[in-house]
Amino acid sequence: MEALSSADHARWSAVPDRPGTRSPRRLGRAFAVAGLIMIPWVLYLSMSLPKEAMDSHWALGWVGLDSCEALALFATGRFLRRADNRCTLTATAAAALLLTDAWFDVTAATPGGELAIAIAMAVCVEIPVAIVCAVLALRLIRHPFPQSETAEQESL
Repeated sequence: MEALSSADHARWSAVPDRPGTRSPRRLGRAFAVAGLIMIPWVLYLSMSLPKEAMDSHWALGWVGLDSCEALALFATGRFLRRADNRCTLTATAAAALLLTDAWFDVTAATPGGELAIAIAMAVCVEIPVAIVCAVLALRLIRHPFPQSETAEQESL
């Protein structure tokens, strides 16, 4: 990630210690601490959750996850067609959702044919598409689409 320019730094740290001001360092520290706090919670869950569970909303959960994937992929396509840099956001979301789907498909599958299909889908579809989405987002972050005059006027 690139360092903040002097103008960006001035904008982000006009009053660094006042509540309600934007400070990437403070925000970064907060996110890092939140991630560290999650470690004991994850360990607790890994030891306390039942080994088997039945969920009456199982189908709804999968339909919801796949619907979110479809929406993220569709939005990425629409933004790309318009050369809109917001596709970095939707492509990143799609990548995360696809990887999550692959993880849960494989870990929730029963041994045998269901597991083989889940692994094949993860290896041949979900993970490759997630990689394409992540690479797209990273490339557009480094080399965004040029702003058109109409987009600049709409933002005013």
